[in-house]
Amino acid sequence: MFDFPPLPTWDALHPSVSHFPIALLLVAPFCLLAALWLTKHRRTLVAVAFGLMLAGTIGVYVAASTGDSARDVARDAAPQSPEVKTAVQAHEDLGSAARAAFSALTVLLAALLFGPCVLRRELKGSHFLAGLIALLVLYLAAGLILLNTAHSGGLLVHKLGLHARFR
Repeated sequence: MFDFPPLPTWDALHPSVSHFPIALLLVAPFCLLAALWLTKHRRTLVAVAFGLMLAGTIGVYVAASTGDSARDVARDAAPQSPEVKTAVQAHEDLGSAARAAFSALTVLLAALLFGPCVLRRELKGSHFLAGLIALLVLYLAAGLILLNTAHSGGLLVHKLGLHARFR
């Protein structure tokens, strides 16, 4: 007889759920970089980057929800050392910063991409290009926050031994 593996609870999904937005958000700037040089496909590449950013940003919110649940389960399951509490708090703070940064960047890219249509006013090519470059500079800072968040999560698992629990 074949048995299915146990289904993870919401709190146990955090490691699985968190990898998808990281990947999506780290691929999006490459589309924006390509849009700087491939003028013929600029709008398409920016639209693809927007889709990746939107999906990644939504994924960050889902990852935060599963992370909050995992934190609560871990806290209730056993007392934690001060080192673990500090590391969890740092990971949560970085995650909140990443969520805010990518929410803002996604809104900015939406404004750059859809603003001219909404305002019924054409954006000059040089202004659009300047907006893309400014967005990429801000994206660099947000990407560093995201990478630090991922790294702190990896430390929680691989150095401090916190793992998702299956029931």
